[in-house]
Amino acid sequence: MIDQILQLRSQYLSTAQIAKQLGLSVGQVKYQLQKARHASSQERAAAIGQEEPTRQEAPCMTQADAGQERRGREWQLPDFYGENVIRLMVQSPTVLYVYWEITWPRMRMVASYLQTDYREVQKGIRLYDVTDRYFDGGNAHGWRDFLVGEDAHSWYLPEVQPGRTYIADFGLFHQGRFCPILRSEPAATPRSWPAAWGEPLIEPVTDTGRPAWFEHFSYSFYTK
Repeated sequence: MIDQILQLRSQYLSTAQIAKQLGLSVGQVKYQLQKARHASSQERAAAIGQEEPTRQEAPCMTQADAGQERRGREWQLPDFYGENVIRLMVQSPTVLYVYWEITWPRMRMVASYLQTDYREVQKGIRLYDVTDRYFDGGNAHGWRDFLVGEDAHSWYLPEVQPGRTYIADFGLFHQGRFCPILRSEPAATPRSWPAAWGEPLIEPVTDTGRPAWFEHFSYSFYTK
């Protein structure tokens, strides 16, 4: 009977027309339709339950695993900053440390000037002793050269003298000459011997007199 009702329903007949054709009351037709809809909804729910995979409980995460996962999401320092820079620092009275970064545009410019492949040229550090000198590139007490690796971006410079001031150049050694690319700020190594009794640890200011006044110039004193 339900099949006949559904077939007539598919022909867009009303419940009254279906009841008249099948010799049923309108209430009986509505009951059969409601029963069919309920059975259909149960079949759909059963089908969805069969398709849904079995839910598995997540494994318990230990505190060490949680810490490792959190560290993996933390921000880390980048390897490069996209700047042309060199820094010279003191590691001990007899050892300096230098690190540098050079961008590809600067590399290509130098390679074009030398007419060679930048990756095939020997890189190195030239360390100048500029103690008590206003360094102009050619008046150092002396210099030493340190050859560095192709992929190096930092280097230790050993066997320097205590109590001296140094400046480092990063550059290329090409055809018997050194071509500087980057120059650091001065770095002064500390003394390795104890100060004598009563000797100041730093050089005192010797010129404590009045400043030299210039003629035809107006001066005024002020205090903060």
